[in-house]
Amino acid sequence: MVNPTGPYLVASLLDKMSHHDPDYRWMATNDLMGALQSDSFQMEDVNEKKVVSALIKLLEDSNGEVQNVAVKCFAPLVKKIHENQLQEVVDQLCRLLTDKREDLRDIAGIGIKTVVIELPSDSPVSSKVVSQLVPKLLQQFSPDVKDPQLDVIDILSEILSRFGQSLALGPGGLQLQRSIKNTLFPILNHSRAAARKRATAALGHLVAHLSDELFEELVKAVLNELQQRSSSSDYDKLRTHIGCLAALSRYSSPRLAQHLDDALPLVFQYIEINDDELRENCLHALDSFVLRCPTEMTPHIPKVIAIALKYLKHDPNFESDEDAMDVDQQNGDEEEDGNDEDDDEDEEEEEDYEDDYSDEDDVSWKVRKGSSKLLASIIGTRSDFLEELLKTVAPALIARFKEREESVRVDVLGTFTTLIRQTGVATGSEKAQARDVGNGPESKRRRVSPGATDMVIDETPTTRDLLRQNVPRLSKILSKELKGKSVPVRQAGFHLLRELVRVLDGGLESSIGLFMPAIEISLATSPSHSVKATTNSNVKIGVLEFLRILFLTHKPTVFHKHLGKLVPLIVSAAQDKFYKITAEALTVVIELVKVIRPISYDGDSKRYDVSTLAQPQFGDYLSTIYETTLQRLGAADVDLEVKERSIIALGVLLSQAGDLLPADQIQSIVLPLLVDRLKNELTRLTTVRVIKSIAESPLAESTSTKVIDLSPVLPEVVSELASYLRKTHRQLRVASLQTLESLIRRYGKVIHGDIYVQILAEVRPLLSDSDLHILPLAINVISIIIFNGPNDRVLPVVKNELQPQIVRMIMESPHLLGAGPGLDSLTQLWQAIVRIGGSDMFEHSVQILLKPVTSGVDGLASGKQALSIIAQSLAILCLNFSPGGNATVQKFITEVEKNSAPENTLYVSLLTLGDVGRNMDLATQHESVDQIVLNLFASPSEDIKQAAAFALGNIALGNLKRYMPVVLQTVREGGKRRYLVLVSLKEIITRFSHNEASPESTAILHSFAPELWQLLFQNTEETAEETTRNAIAECLGKLSLSQPSTFLPDLQSRLSSPNAHARATVVTALRFTFTEHTQHDDFDSLLRPLLPQFLKLVKDTDLNVRRASLATLNSAAHNKPHLIQDSLPELLPLLYEETVVNTNLIHVVEMGPFKHQVDDGLDARKAAYECMYTLIETCLSRLDVFAFLQRVMSGLLDPSQDIKILSHLMLQRLSHLSPTAVAQKLDEMVEPLKTTLLTKTKSNAVKQEVEKTNELIRSAARTALILSKISDSGVSPRFVDFLKEIQSPQSPVAAIVAAEAQGGLLSNGCPVPMDLS
Repeated sequence: MVNPTGPYLVASLLDKMSHHDPDYRWMATNDLMGALQSDSFQMEDVNEKKVVSALIKLLEDSNGEVQNVAVKCFAPLVKKIHENQLQEVVDQLCRLLTDKREDLRDIAGIGIKTVVIELPSDSPVSSKVVSQLVPKLLQQFSPDVKDPQLDVIDILSEILSRFGQSLALGPGGLQLQRSIKNTLFPILNHSRAAARKRATAALGHLVAHLSDELFEELVKAVLNELQQRSSSSDYDKLRTHIGCLAALSRYSSPRLAQHLDDALPLVFQYIEINDDELRENCLHALDSFVLRCPTEMTPHIPKVIAIALKYLKHDPNFESDEDAMDVDQQNGDEEEDGNDEDDDEDEEEEEDYEDDYSDEDDVSWKVRKGSSKLLASIIGTRSDFLEELLKTVAPALIARFKEREESVRVDVLGTFTTLIRQTGVATGSEKAQARDVGNGPESKRRRVSPGATDMVIDETPTTRDLLRQNVPRLSKILSKELKGKSVPVRQAGFHLLRELVRVLDGGLESSIGLFMPAIEISLATSPSHSVKATTNSNVKIGVLEFLRILFLTHKPTVFHKHLGKLVPLIVSAAQDKFYKITAEALTVVIELVKVIRPISYDGDSKRYDVSTLAQPQFGDYLSTIYETTLQRLGAADVDLEVKERSIIALGVLLSQAGDLLPADQIQSIVLPLLVDRLKNELTRLTTVRVIKSIAESPLAESTSTKVIDLSPVLPEVVSELASYLRKTHRQLRVASLQTLESLIRRYGKVIHGDIYVQILAEVRPLLSDSDLHILPLAINVISIIIFNGPNDRVLPVVKNELQPQIVRMIMESPHLLGAGPGLDSLTQLWQAIVRIGGSDMFEHSVQILLKPVTSGVDGLASGKQALSIIAQSLAILCLNFSPGGNATVQKFITEVEKNSAPENTLYVSLLTLGDVGRNMDLATQHESVDQIVLNLFASPSEDIKQAAAFALGNIALGNLKRYMPVVLQTVREGGKRRYLVLVSLKEIITRFSHNEASPESTAILHSFAPELWQLLFQNTEETAEETTRNAIAECLGKLSLSQPSTFLPDLQSRLSSPNAHARATVVTALRFTFTEHTQHDDFDSLLRPLLPQFLKLVKDTDLNVRRASLATLNSAAHNKPHLIQDSLPELLPLLYEETVVNTNLIHVVEMGPFKHQVDDGLDARKAAYECMYTLIETCLSRLDVFAFLQRVMSGLLDPSQDIKILSHLMLQRLSHLSPTAVAQKLDEMVEPLKTTLLTKTKSNAVKQEVEKTNELIRSAARTALILSKISDSGVSPRFVDFLKEIQSPQSPVAAIVAAEAQGGLLSNGCPVPMDLS
């Protein structure tokens, strides 16, 4: 075989390329292209010249196919030849551009464009070749050439796009740019529209790197042309120059923004001229200005909205009296059902008119489409105008739902959907409905009345109310349009309705009847609907999804009168041949069953209300659904998704309406079928969850008739579930544990003891699991087994096998059990053990818990967290078993009093006394227990001191009247014990702020409050220790909640204190009031008017005060944003100012031979960025998104890696919440992201620095990938090129980007909000 890289092959191909037979020439050239594409192919210098000459010659070949394959060879050839031959290729192609033959000029143009595209953008050789190519291209535009080649303009545009920066920085760059500008600008007045359009695009690429001087000249020239043509009727040239302004705003928006005052009047002037295509260009220009020059356009937004509204209804060939129509609609809102026949007749007349009407010259639809797009841009980026948009734009858009042009109508529906979505984002309600609906009766059906909204929604109720006011009119008009023939309109319309219902959490209670005909038409499959049966699968799926959300967000009674039509349609869809329709229909069936037979929960009586069917025929509906579900589940050839949905639907039928289904079939068919599906590997996870929902159903309660009885299959089911605990499938193990707990809770007394032993044997290995979710569930199962199982079979296993394992887990992995579900489950376990096991289990439990404490060496070798859990466990045992508990507590008091025990024992004794003393008065066992604990404040061990402080505070809670004076006296004495007693005081006040004390104890604390308040401030001014001041601040904050009318004004008066420590303490105290999750309405109402004064300490002269103020602002934004929203216009400039790097706070510290830069302002700057992140989630509607984005983009260049990562997170979140605004700034993000991605660590960097840098690079890659979802080559061409660059195999970060892309696919690429409060 001949070596493909050898000179013999090249010589052979060159010989054939000059053959007289065109077939030989074509095949040889094609073989050459294949060889050139090989990575191993190399050419000698002599052969390079021959190949180039041969290919140039073939471009002039008489055979067109040979020409085509020859020009394709230039793409791989460019990467194989040296600079001199590359220049030769360009020179020869430029020569051919001037040939008289048009076909040859076209081939040459394609060749040059191919070469330019294949040149690497970062190569010096490419820059040199391009700089020599441009003058030759400009020669093609000599004055004697009347018709410029369009390909040449395209080539120039491509060069300027890829090499604009290198041309500007190269030798003679300014003169070359001037020549390009002077060449392209006259083409804007050319007679050919295609030439003008290409020249506009090329100028856009040119200005991206054009000098300020030349840019000024260009803009003034464009504006001058527009001014001179003010009386001209040559609308084509006007359209071109208006389009040029839009292009300049896209590619150099900051510089064009300076000329908006001159440009906007001209655009406003020309939009009034009676030329629809000119109006369209003016609207596109305004759209670009709104998106690219947001700050400068702000004062003009109202006028732009007015213009867009005016031309949204611009239809000179189809006049209608919209005002009269509006009045008729408003008067007829309550007459919907009676006018259905008239509406149908009107609709048919309109459809006939639309079918007959045709005017090919009518382009007014482009104006209306441009107006809709302009409004969508304003809606998507100007949330500060949201209320005004809902008042003025929403009604106008609704009126245009009757638009006669289909594409415009779809656009208008899309614009209104954007308005709905922005309303949802602004009110914090953009929460997708969970698609996992297999939660049985415990799934929370949201039945929210207009006044019963959550805290976040209450922040800005007006926007949601304004949207709700438009629902009646929207429903009447849209319901008619959805009955039309247009499939795209129906898709867009139902998408709009889905968003509307999500944002309003309902809202269609009085309008559902209007949409029934459209739902029937869209879901119809029978030929009886004639032409109205025109539909497709996407429409059906969209309508079914709308129905599912509709059922979820409205009361069941709303649908009762429509069930006669809905049930057959949904059941028919569930029998569809297309599996996606069937699966979606079964999801709707799940919610439909809950509508037919709702089960409500009474929070007062804590019981479920199982009501009878509202109408007799509802039983028939349930039977039909039941039979259809069984049929789908029994089919062997159905898709897995359909099987899973069928199982869930069957489970919901049993848990919601099992008493209305045939009891014999449930026992003989349904339960065996579920057991069969439980044993199937593909469907077992879904079945496990369904069994859980059935077991938790009110219909299976022992107090009811117990119509659903799982007892016949219980042994088989429980054994199967226990075996699943050995599986590696995490979700299966979690679901199995949850289901076992539910089954034992419901049927515990009928389960045999052997099965309990089997379950405990399977649960034991899970006690060594490091999964934060699985371990608490496993402990819960043990607890419920102890309560329900036979003591003689269960307790020995727990005592001998499980308890040692649990204590070992506490010592080895305390982070799993130290808080949250882990600690709660452990607490319940000890309660179960001591209550069921009695004295024997109590003694054994205390002994086994104290064993690792007493066996350790002196010092806290076991870890404070583990010992804290042991102390809490001991306290639970003592409190739940009084006979042995009191004696054990006395032993702990004795250990503390002797103060001679090992440190571990002393530490656990103190914590246990604290936990016990909080719930009982220890003075009854030892009168001087407080003094015993106080004596340990002098311990040499810091850990013992902290434990003693904790113990004193909690012991005081048991008898506040006795111990509070002791605590206050210790505070007054000050000295070394001051900080520790403040910790004790914090324990006392915190428990009261959480409402964990009796009314009597609360009254006692209130009596001490004034004295305590003054004492705390006195200590604030006397201490310079920040930890002590923070403890004081927390006490002050929690104490102020008790008497806000007294303490808030005092806090306010201390804001002007000359002592910086006092000011910092005051603002920090305020932060601790926000972290309380209990409601303090009086406090909030008093704080609201005072809050701006507190937060203005952000501009305090002291750096520590500023940092504390920023932390408080962040906490307020996260926990109580409604208190700060009205103050944001004053606070945001102060916040943004803190994000700027202050060089005065940077100093150099010498550490031996090394110098290290220290930024004292970093903590405050980081706090400012954290606050900005929080504001995105809670106050987006009050932010100027573009000004906010500017500060975020500054964070991309911040010296701190932490701030860069924070900026990445904000961009990821904003790309989801405000994609239109972020998309306009993508090109500006390219350089910062590229710099971060190419960051290199120093050669002597330690492991921690390397890991931190790698995390920063991964964060930048993740951000780029998330932003790619909103990128578009027309809006952000540089960002699109940047993405291609970092994803190419040659990129040094290609592997990182690929790994992050794979991770994004696994997590659906959804940016998740992070709590930075």
